[in-house]
Amino acid sequence: MIRQKRIFLLALGFLLLFLITTNYVWIALPNNENEVKKVQSIEEKIYSEMKKLPDIYKFKSIISDRGTDIFLKNIRDVESALDEKSLKELWREANSWVSKTQLVNASSPNLGKIQFALKHAKIIKADVDTRGTQLKILLTLQGNQLVVFKPKWYDKTKIVEGPVYAGKDRHASEILGFYLSLILKKPLCPISVERQISLKNDVLPVATKSLLETSYIRNNNTCVYGKCFFCKETDPVCDNNLYLSGAVIFNFNATLATHRSPWQRTYKKGKKALWQVFPESYCKTVKERISEKRLHDLIDISIFDFLIQNGDRHHYETLDDTVLWLDNGKGLGNPNTHHIDILAPLYQCCILRRETWKTLLKLTGGTIREHLEMIPGVKAMVTEDHLRAIEQRLLIVFATTEYCRHFKQSEHYLT
Repeated sequence: MIRQKRIFLLALGFLLLFLITTNYVWIALPNNENEVKKVQSIEEKIYSEMKKLPDIYKFKSIISDRGTDIFLKNIRDVESALDEKSLKELWREANSWVSKTQLVNASSPNLGKIQFALKHAKIIKADVDTRGTQLKILLTLQGNQLVVFKPKWYDKTKIVEGPVYAGKDRHASEILGFYLSLILKKPLCPISVERQISLKNDVLPVATKSLLETSYIRNNNTCVYGKCFFCKETDPVCDNNLYLSGAVIFNFNATLATHRSPWQRTYKKGKKALWQVFPESYCKTVKERISEKRLHDLIDISIFDFLIQNGDRHHYETLDDTVLWLDNGKGLGNPNTHHIDILAPLYQCCILRRETWKTLLKLTGGTIREHLEMIPGVKAMVTEDHLRAIEQRLLIVFATTEYCRHFKQSEHYLT
């Protein structure tokens, strides 16, 4: 009897010890489910920084920007002569600007005249442009200047749903992107202007056989579908016997090198790229493959792409080792969405050029929007929502630099 009682007490003691130990472990050790919820993503950390941004990012800069004032003055519509001699002189000047530091001389008093010529010079030849995945027409203007015409597919109020690369090119994104590049002191976009053309009267009479083969009449409307990866006869652009609007992009003559972007997307639903799978360590592998200058260039262009929401930078072109800001048609899709992962080069590497940083600081307090609103005809191309979105995204860029400073102990810039 005594032995049974001892065994019972011993078992009871073990049971109490087990319960106490289990309870301690349950309290002391973190709950995995709760712990996962507590881990913030990089995007959440950036938005957290947004809530406590220093006032320096919210108020208008007192630093004057004479360079921007000059270029905004120069882009006002300036009528110029459209005879052969005058046009050749303008095209010659525009082509002379192209170098590894710029595609446009924003301080030239002839910039407005060149834009006028791009809008109104007679089309003397039209051909298919097979480059890329979207419909484009290669036009030759009087004076023998090549330009690329990207047609307007959507009304300015159209909101493109889906992934950041969804939908067709937006012609307004090319045009606004050109002006934004000058505001950012990076004249690395080719001159882009809006122009109305008549397929029936301006294009087909001077079209090559290749282009004519992709044209037809539908419901008394002249239509063209071109030759490209996504071009098909059932999906043409038509001028409705009136005019077709689009972006005319200056086609400069230079030999470019094409590179695959380290931050290229997979374009496959559910499949992530390495930069998305390993966001904390990916930049280290990029630094091993490209130069510091190239990395800075890619970070600069990521900020530009983020402001307009062009998330389709799968490749990029260089001229004498400088990254050019070409093919910007996938921006301005949805003003209500901010795809922060476009900024991956910035928040994964956490470095920024000093001059880029200074330029961004001059655009605070609504200044960037004010500059964009001074662009001739901008309200006809984009909505107020898009302009507000760009202003909001600039604050997100600043929040990203604050994330770098607080979470990665990095400075905002490098010398």
